[in-house]
Amino acid sequence: MSRPGELAAARPRLAVAAGPPPAAFAQWLTELAFAGTGWPELLAALAERAGTACRLVAETGELLAASDGADGPRCAAAPDDVRRALVARDARRPVPGGRAGGAGVPGGVPTSVRCADGWTGRAVAVGTGSRRLGALLLAEPVTAGQLAFAGAATTALLIEAVRHESPPPAVRDAATVLRALRDGLGDPAGSPPGPTGGEAGLLRSGETGPSPAGGTGLLRSGEAELLRAGAAHGWRLDQPHAVAGIAYTGAQQRRWASALSWLDRPVLAEGRRAWTLLHGDVEREVTRLRVRLDQIVGAGQVRVVAGSLVTGPARTAVSFRDADRLLRLLLRSSDERPELPFGQAGLAQVLLAVPDERLRWFVHRHLGPIAHRDDLLRTLDCWLATGGSRQAVSERLHLHRNSVGYRVGLIKRLLGVDPLDPQTVAVLRTALAARELLAASEAG
Repeated sequence: MSRPGELAAARPRLAVAAGPPPAAFAQWLTELAFAGTGWPELLAALAERAGTACRLVAETGELLAASDGADGPRCAAAPDDVRRALVARDARRPVPGGRAGGAGVPGGVPTSVRCADGWTGRAVAVGTGSRRLGALLLAEPVTAGQLAFAGAATTALLIEAVRHESPPPAVRDAATVLRALRDGLGDPAGSPPGPTGGEAGLLRSGETGPSPAGGTGLLRSGEAELLRAGAAHGWRLDQPHAVAGIAYTGAQQRRWASALSWLDRPVLAEGRRAWTLLHGDVEREVTRLRVRLDQIVGAGQVRVVAGSLVTGPARTAVSFRDADRLLRLLLRSSDERPELPFGQAGLAQVLLAVPDERLRWFVHRHLGPIAHRDDLLRTLDCWLATGGSRQAVSERLHLHRNSVGYRVGLIKRLLGVDPLDPQTVAVLRTALAARELLAASEAG
């Protein structure tokens, strides 16, 4: 790894034309962090771009890195000053329930922090959610533009912080709770069985272990225990909530794992997929999750869905099931849309509640004669979507108009119905949607 003084000569020039300068700088620093660049080199890059010296201090005041050669306890920051900077960061958070991008609580002006050697810097808090690394200090006096570049550097500093710590136990415990919620409490409409003495002990201690049903120690825990366990991680399971399913389609697993670790909520990570719970405006939260992950792993590599809105831990398994099937459906989709919250799932909103055997019967009843003909199924789908426009179907499927006419005629003969009859259209659309949902579920 290069020394701070060598970074400017070794690295490529920053191309700010790709977007606003701070945004382009943030993306470039993030790439450096994922490549293994440490705090000293990241601060050297920031100092060069902002035109001023900078230091990174922990919440305790310990000096973690500096661009000006400072080192050791003699350059540590006053802990009270750092705490004030972090409190100011919390004050700038949006008011819960407010609009996205709305103003935070008053009092969010960056504060000054004084170090033991007399050096003074303006503080930009480095943290996400309830996790705090410390403060990034820019030598005073500073401008608003310099502070903007400091804010753009925080994600890269957090990524490097992951290599300096092990995953917090709270995150592992939250994954245990999510697994238990997914496994369910039995029949949501009935009375869920209570936990055995050993299982209740596992829940209280935060440990995991096998249960008689073969799941985690929380598998057969009662609702009251799961309510308490969820509340410990900020989840109000007695209030409306939905399960979010997240999928990563890129190839950099290390980057994906780092991105998940710096979300503002705990997740259950399983390879390229992850799960968490959402409250409030679920569709807005889905977008916020995707945008945050896109900033770290790169745009277009994350898909996010949300299951149905449910209340009570006994119903969370239903939302888990919906989110899992919607995520599979989204990953199979040809339009590459990045999000699919339950409220935008169309016919799937109804079909998800129908047993698979009933869906198979319905598909066989209305599409059976052409079920083995993917070409005819695609033609029928396009024919219905375009209102029976031979020209539009021809352009979509890259077929001659006469070929479209032949296929539609064959569909009519095999199915024995007119694909443009209003009543038939509704039935065929539903059958096609059911077939796609079954295919997505069976794909694994």
